[in-house]
Amino acid sequence: MRDAGERRVLAGYGDAAVELHVGTGTAAAELAGEAEVLLRVAHPHVLPVLDVATHDGAVVLVRPRSAATAAEWLLARGVPRAGEVVTLVAPVLDAVATLHAAGATAGRVDLHAIVLDDDGAPAIAGAGAVQETTRPTAAWRDGSEGVAADCAALAALVDDLLATCDEHAPAAVREGLAARDVAAASAALLAAWPALPIERTRSEPAAQRRQGERRRVRSDADAPLPVRWLQAALERVAPVVASVRRPVWIAAGAGAAALVVALVLGGGGASVADETPVAVADAPDATPVATTRPSSESTAVDAAGALLAAREACLDAADAACLADILDPTGGAAAATWRLPADAALREVAVLGDAVLVDVASSSEPASVLVVRTDAGWMLRDAWAA
Repeated sequence: MRDAGERRVLAGYGDAAVELHVGTGTAAAELAGEAEVLLRVAHPHVLPVLDVATHDGAVVLVRPRSAATAAEWLLARGVPRAGEVVTLVAPVLDAVATLHAAGATAGRVDLHAIVLDDDGAPAIAGAGAVQETTRPTAAWRDGSEGVAADCAALAALVDDLLATCDEHAPAAVREGLAARDVAAASAALLAAWPALPIERTRSEPAAQRRQGERRRVRSDADAPLPVRWLQAALERVAPVVASVRRPVWIAAGAGAAALVVALVLGGGGASVADETPVAVADAPDATPVATTRPSSESTAVDAAGALLAAREACLDAADAACLADILDPTGGAAAATWRLPADAALREVAVLGDAVLVDVASSSEPASVLVVRTDAGWMLRDAWAA
């Protein structure tokens, strides 16, 4: 487990290796903001968000498991070759350029914020990423303090890495970063030296290492929440992934989508992937339920309340057509067995682009739901029993 105050990273292993990034307190809002950026911007060298969940005010991101950080790699590697620096940094420069082109800033950009997969391919974690504008312009880029910070961090990263192998950053790289043209800096770095594979050494096969680390994950009764429920969830990640509901439940805009890794939250909670779907087959004598999607002008909480009430009516009437009109087909709400309790109290938790996470407080059946705003009105995308 990596712990940074109100932000923790726990690693889980199985057929699909994942990390759980959990933010509590002020870090919860920051983590939700990161998720909005990372779901909106797709790039092969940005570590993606696979799933998002909430629990007791905490925000949890499920992300691919990284083999090591660039800092860990450099410590083990010693003095790299200039071509390895190109392989490590040029994709990161390109990823940051893509974020800037989308009106976002990358946040932390250093050796600890770059992760490597088993093949040595780098990706930025996006810690501290912020969506500054949805209308990026040259004027915004030139005036943004976040863009300036990104470029300064990238310049320091290039200088420090090349200094370890007695090289200097090419003038074109320095000029590109000074002009806040990160794409030009990336191209200049690629042109300076031939890219070389990142050399890595392993003390044991990856599969054996993962099995050993997985055995060390345990639930500690003395650990503070949310560490206890995250640790307990880790022990169940692998079997849940094996029976996961169909992929893709959350999109934060313009076609961005995330692959679902079903996450079990809470000691007694269960993922919707483990539940038997509610029967909604058409009944010959059932009266069709008339439903209307809440207007896109409605607040997320009002929309969630209306959608959940409509879902109850559809389920009571066993009306599949009714459900199809209010449930987003890319989500898991159709498979959820959770039912809306009479004492439900709804509260907005996090905004992820056009998707909003809403907590349903209840003395008997608490839950979290995800609603998404579309041109045709709000729809219910997912529901988790807490």
